Amino acid sequence: MAVKSMRLDEIAALLGGRLEGDGSTVIHGIAPIQDAPPGTIAFVSNQKYVGALRTTRASAVLVSPAVAAMGLAPQGVALVILDDPYMAFARLLQRWTDAGPRRVTGVSPRAHVDETARVGADVNIHPFAFVGAGAVVGDRVDLHPGAYVGEGATVGDDTILGPNAVVHQGCKVGARCYLYAGAVVGSDGFGFAPDPRTGQHLKIPQAGIAVVEDDVEVGANVTIDRAVFGETRVGRGTKIDNMVQVGHNAVIGRGCFIVSQAGISGTSRVGNGVTIAGQAGVAGHITIGDGAVIGAQAGVHGDVKPGERVLGSPAIDGKAAKRAMAVFPRLPELRGRLREVERRLEALERGSPAGPLGSREGATP
Repeated sequence: MAVKSMRLDEIAALLGGRLEGDGSTVIHGIAPIQDAPPGTIAFVSNQKYVGALRTTRASAVLVSPAVAAMGLAPQGVALVILDDPYMAFARLLQRWTDAGPRRVTGVSPRAHVDETARVGADVNIHPFAFVGAGAVVGDRVDLHPGAYVGEGATVGDDTILGPNAVVHQGCKVGARCYLYAGAVVGSDGFGFAPDPRTGQHLKIPQAGIAVVEDDVEVGANVTIDRAVFGETRVGRGTKIDNMVQVGHNAVIGRGCFIVSQAGISGTSRVGNGVTIAGQAGVAGHITIGDGAVIGAQAGVHGDVKPGERVLGSPAIDGKAAKRAMAVFPRLPELRGRLREVERRLEALERGSPAGPLGSREGATP
């Protein structure tokens, strides 16, 4: 159940942290450390914000032992010291915003549920939601207005389909998933065969399905295409941000993190625990190993080894890419210097005085 206030010693006990400060202080909210008012608790998990601890007006801050040892907190600001302040912040915020017991409203008379569909107990099927023939909807499922569960599709227990989210015919979504507004599971893959005689493109029927395993979040306006044959699959516990494209027959492993506007082409295989940052693109028919990290806007055209970090387009080793990016703004200057070196070498080969580097002395017309 959501709370409006907690004593600081209660917060420390809830999170399993060590308290330095007055445990009787009452906390009324959670706020960013830069502009947290008195009576709130903030957190520091990113090194970038450590300096803000000196000037914070928060009554308390969640910090790591290393940050606490810096002694930056102003007098009177309590510290709750934990190994992972960010995880502690997430747990505390869940407690603060917990809506309490789920309210069951049942099936709206303005929803369409086919008579052959199987619907579990304690569901909420809101007005204008659609459940097709032979579909299976598990227990405690919420289908918000405009949500669509196609013919023969399956939605697991405790899953939520946001407004206008779609699970197309025959596709499967597991338990405890959340499909946000406009997300689509099982749209046709982008499969066409070009006909050189006519210049037209013949559509290849997409006869497979898309499968989303348990505990997956699918952000707003994400598209997960169905397979040509077999399955497109998203592994258990993977989290997909808004506006991501997953192509047909792609396989994404367990516990991945895929950030907004990333694109994963068809038949790619993404291992477990992979991070794909914003606007990165993964070409088709390649494999990304477990634990790899694909940097923002990277263009991945070849296999990535397990644990490798890549960046750039075409994507290369992350450290090498950062060094290259540091050089890039200096390219016009370096080009000019290279031309000057070439001019001097030519002058020396002709036996003419070249003059100092950067000078035109000794140059020939």
